[in-house]
Amino acid sequence: MRKHVEKICLSFGIKNDFPDERRSKRPDLIVLFKRFKPEWVKGGHIASPVTVSKDKRHDPFSLYNRDVFILVDQSGSMVRKDGDTGTQTRYEYLAEIVEGHASRILSYTTPDQEGRKICDRLSMLFFSRKRTPPQPIIIDDASQVWKLFIENQPKTKTFICPTLEHCINSWLETSKNTNRGAFFIIYTDGQFDDEESFVNCIAAACNGISYHQEVKFFVLGLGEDIDNEHFLALDFNVNQTMPFNVLVFDLVNEVEDIIELLSRQLTAKPHLAFPDWVKIRYPHFVEQVLQVEGYEV
Repeated sequence: MRKHVEKICLSFGIKNDFPDERRSKRPDLIVLFKRFKPEWVKGGHIASPVTVSKDKRHDPFSLYNRDVFILVDQSGSMVRKDGDTGTQTRYEYLAEIVEGHASRILSYTTPDQEGRKICDRLSMLFFSRKRTPPQPIIIDDASQVWKLFIENQPKTKTFICPTLEHCINSWLETSKNTNRGAFFIIYTDGQFDDEESFVNCIAAACNGISYHQEVKFFVLGLGEDIDNEHFLALDFNVNQTMPFNVLVFDLVNEVEDIIELLSRQLTAKPHLAFPDWVKIRYPHFVEQVLQVEGYEV
């Protein structure tokens, strides 16, 4: 029972000081239960399952029916080895990760008999220098990924905006008009050389949408040079200043299931969907977010 109460407190930002203040949260929980009116299960009676309408299942801003863009950091530092990657360079290590993620995304379907998919193909691009990127490489089989990493070796800097802007415009001008959402998955081993322009790119995307679920930008960090707190602050500040919460930061080695990551913030309160490692290693960051949202911590 205690474990369930702790989870409720964490989810709703209710102060939780077990074991010394077990009664301190009682008023908050009473208000919470009155608001949501949960049904008690007793006497063998089980409440009828919630029926999701067909229209809701086909919400164009769900996990499914998406354009998926994979953007890979091609900077020179990708040739380094460190504790995150063992005997492999960051680039070699990332090639296997991206191949696995691509396979999972391409093969994932709805658990029902309708068999809807996230996408049938991915668009993959590499970013490094400050230049207009070539056309994206279309991936319909995850086995293509490894060859692309071999053909596109690490180069120089970490300018992301020209490539990201190209992808955003492609989505806004084509698939956005047919109610297809988009996921932009960005793999990097450090800060962007054009971070201000990166933020402006996200702002431009926000100007073209009506709901935060339409588009998500996932920045996945790899390597010991990643400044977690910098990216968490970027995540927090961007999402607080933009009209929609669309930026997500996580670590490559903390993502156990790419599908869980993609769907984590497709909720009514995406700003409260913290990864477990953030709750454990950066509780002060979680408290900061909760305070801004008006929760007692």
